[in-house]
Amino acid sequence: MLDKSKPNIFWIIEITSQPVSQEGQGGQVSELGCPAGVLTRLLSISGQIALCHLVHLDVAVFGELKRRHAIEEEEGSKKTTSNTTKETETETETTEEEMGLAGAAAEDAEAEYIRRITETELVTGSNLLGFIQPLLVAVCSDKTKYPDQNLQTAATMALAKFMMVSSEFCEAHLQLLFTLLEKSPSPVIRSNTIIALGDLSFRFPNLIEPWTSNLYARLRDDSPTVRKNTLMVLTHLILNDMVKVKGQISEMATCIVDTDERIARLAQLFFHELAKKGNAIYNIMPDMISRLSDPEANVQEENFRSIMKYLFSFIQKDKHCESLVEKLCHRFNSTSNERQWRDLAFCLSLLSYNDKSIRKLQEKFACFSNKLADEAVYSCFVTCVNSAKKFAKPEVKVIIEELEERLQACHEKGVEDDEIIQKASKAKGKRAGKTPGRKLGKTPARTRKPAYGSDDSEDDFTHPATRGTAKSQKKGKPKPKLSFSSDEDSDLELFNVDTSNAAMQDKGNSDIENADPNLNVGASPFHSPIRKTKKSVNSKKQDHMSTRTRVRSAKIK
Repeated sequence: MLDKSKPNIFWIIEITSQPVSQEGQGGQVSELGCPAGVLTRLLSISGQIALCHLVHLDVAVFGELKRRHAIEEEEGSKKTTSNTTKETETETETTEEEMGLAGAAAEDAEAEYIRRITETELVTGSNLLGFIQPLLVAVCSDKTKYPDQNLQTAATMALAKFMMVSSEFCEAHLQLLFTLLEKSPSPVIRSNTIIALGDLSFRFPNLIEPWTSNLYARLRDDSPTVRKNTLMVLTHLILNDMVKVKGQISEMATCIVDTDERIARLAQLFFHELAKKGNAIYNIMPDMISRLSDPEANVQEENFRSIMKYLFSFIQKDKHCESLVEKLCHRFNSTSNERQWRDLAFCLSLLSYNDKSIRKLQEKFACFSNKLADEAVYSCFVTCVNSAKKFAKPEVKVIIEELEERLQACHEKGVEDDEIIQKASKAKGKRAGKTPGRKLGKTPARTRKPAYGSDDSEDDFTHPATRGTAKSQKKGKPKPKLSFSSDEDSDLELFNVDTSNAAMQDKGNSDIENADPNLNVGASPFHSPIRKTKKSVNSKKQDHMSTRTRVRSAKIK
């Protein structure tokens, strides 16, 4: 019987629904509150008890069941050999196979029994740990209600230990644990959580696998301790084949240039061990180069070169070099950034070249020919050619010299084109800079004479009735009269008709207007002729005859 007058575990669980008091350093609490230190110890010991239950069932109980089953098999085999007579070889083999299948089935049954206990009875059943589970989740989820730092740390560790026991509980609260890993302001909580997730990856790899990218993200954490723990956990998982090596491993490559020397040495040690696992480094190199040269990765060019120098030291096979030459050349077609061009060219300069590699480089020349205008890209390819010359055969040297000439020609052409483009852009910029200044000055007037009847300026305007008289008075020499044949008349003759008697023209203006209102009697014969479209010969004759007739009728009147 529990003494209700004294605090017990159920009393603690009941009163923790109230906010935890933070008054004073001694953990003084209100009448209904629970001290943060008491709750911290409760959750810490609960997590440890759950983990000890798991170890006991998985190691001690399961091991004892296997030991008892092995003893029973031995006793059964002894009784069988003493009571049976000689049997044929076929019957003996059949009996051994049946006993083997029976033993495997018995072992599977024992493992299923242990799994059922851990899944349904330890932390999710109606027992003490089952009662503490909701409280544990509430403390981890509500930082405002439970702000004590030590309490949050203990609760996070207890949550991870509860998740180690049951896969159902783990799957239900996996998102909460990763939220604590990313959002917790305490580096201690983040460090402990990443270590716990490493253990969970061994226990339930299929559940943790979709969250692998969140594990790699902690390699960029602000805290060196978190980065170091993350690197050690991922190293352990990858080298033990618990996590697949994918393109995300480029995040581990950035640790080679980490500001913390311990992290940099651990990263180098990891890739040194990874290189021993077959072609692991070669398989990840193309994807790693693409990810690290991407502008979104925010990897400086110097750091990129330091990383690549270390990683390319593990590429030693000729067939790997030949394949990487082809793959990297094809990458030029899918890049549009000068930084990526320089990175790819630098990676090509780190490879060792043989006859086939040089031929591959020449075959894929079109992939990078338009990038050779960049001085850094060109210098990297020159390095490739120079390194290939050292051990090249005489027949290959011809190919190398041809490739060198093509590189130089494309580089010079690209430089010239760039200079032309720069000059054109500068000239365009100067024009654009001068254009706004035109609004301040005056546009010079054109010297073209106005057409007849134009109203461009009031100073030049003269009434049609007086325009001809004024100009006839000012003229000095009479203009020679042109004559044309009857078949081919000129429009100029219209302006020279009866130019000797200007006064008579003025006198007869009113009569002419009455005779033909459409006739423009004020037109000056010496006014600049308006450009007219060419007419046919017949139309010219008709116009000329009609004009003569009107003038003669005006004279008669």
